[in-house]
Amino acid sequence: MTLRNRVSVAAAVGVLIVVALVSGVLYFSYAASLHSRVDAALVEAAQQADSIAQRIKQAGPGDGQAAPDISKPVTVGSVVVQLFAGPVEVGQPTPLGPLGSRDTAVADQSEPPYFANARRGGQQFRVYTTPWFSNPGGLVRASRSANADDGALRDAALLLACLTLAAAGVTYGAARLTAGRVLRPIAQLTAAAEHVTQTRDLTARLGSSGTNDEVGRLGSSFDTMLAALHESHTAQRQLVADASHELRTPLTSLTTNLDLLEDGDGLADPQAPALVRAAREQAGELDKLITDLLDLARYHESAPHRETVRLDLLTDEAVRRLRQRVPCAAIDTDLRPCLVHVDPAAVDRAVSNLVDNAIKWTPPGAAVRVVVEDGQVAVTDHGPGIADADLPYIFERFYRAPAARGMPGAGLGLAIVGGVAHANNGTVSVRTGPAGSTFTLAFIPTMAG
Repeated sequence: MTLRNRVSVAAAVGVLIVVALVSGVLYFSYAASLHSRVDAALVEAAQQADSIAQRIKQAGPGDGQAAPDISKPVTVGSVVVQLFAGPVEVGQPTPLGPLGSRDTAVADQSEPPYFANARRGGQQFRVYTTPWFSNPGGLVRASRSANADDGALRDAALLLACLTLAAAGVTYGAARLTAGRVLRPIAQLTAAAEHVTQTRDLTARLGSSGTNDEVGRLGSSFDTMLAALHESHTAQRQLVADASHELRTPLTSLTTNLDLLEDGDGLADPQAPALVRAAREQAGELDKLITDLLDLARYHESAPHRETVRLDLLTDEAVRRLRQRVPCAAIDTDLRPCLVHVDPAAVDRAVSNLVDNAIKWTPPGAAVRVVVEDGQVAVTDHGPGIADADLPYIFERFYRAPAARGMPGAGLGLAIVGGVAHANNGTVSVRTGPAGSTFTLAFIPTMAG
């Protein structure tokens, strides 16, 4: 069963239950009203005892007939009234059975009038017994068939049942029409999901439904998810393509050097040491490129390991390692204590990349300056600056400015810095000019204790 049908059936069943309950209340209220009207009719007929007796007496005896008997039952509308002139005796016969002691007590007015149910010939009667107030010791009994209103009750029950079923049917039809419109975004979402599953087309979109309810937000979230997947898929394909291109150059050089060693006199060749050194350098470039690619992928994780660290101490350790690796580099530092909540290994790599990049562009005799304060690491070089045309792309993977293409590297250093900043809720910016550039890696400072 489709969701549309399930919603429609649920709505119809809910309305059916509610209307059935209301119909039941109405039916029993109507039945109680009919019973009250029956009792009221009995009381009204009994109150006409005097006029009934008067009409019987006025009828008079016919020729050769005895005086009229006032105890003979008289029909008043749908009520049968029987009058008993006093005194009333126990056992006195009536159409509904002999009188009892309670009846004589009512006639004596020692007991109040009462209603009772009686049966005769398989038929149920409602009986009202009251004193005949104008005839001391007399009794009035009014009766009416209790089944006289069964037809009206049956008609009412049939009408209410039809109304209940009609309400359920109308609700089902209206719910199907309404559910079709309300659930249309879900149907579109299902179709889009099936289309993506079959075609792997991540460009499919639902478009805005124009509503801010759960269904509208679901559609918007689906479009956002597809956009993110498409962006991620595109980035992966681009990464593979770029990595393949960058890996091909050192692999080609390495293979060429190995072929030269194999085709010549081997290690006895006078050029062998140079070829081996070149092969080692190419292998080192491959190793660094692979490490950078792995770091780039890792630093784009959505939930990196974070802890509160001293940014000044972390930067000092990165600078110390670079001084050991590049003894000729001059690095001035101004490191002021500050705490940040970041991934220490990732930030260490980012700071190292910034300082290493500054060393490449700083001419001999000039010093790279590193400043740490208020959760920021600012690294300043004395290079020629960055061209305006290159500024939008310097943090992209494998991008290398024309002036940097003669230098070692694959264009991943600054991309890793950007990835680390993004993964740790930080930012990276650059301020450049003819006298050099300043890269600033900023994080949210953490208060101590």
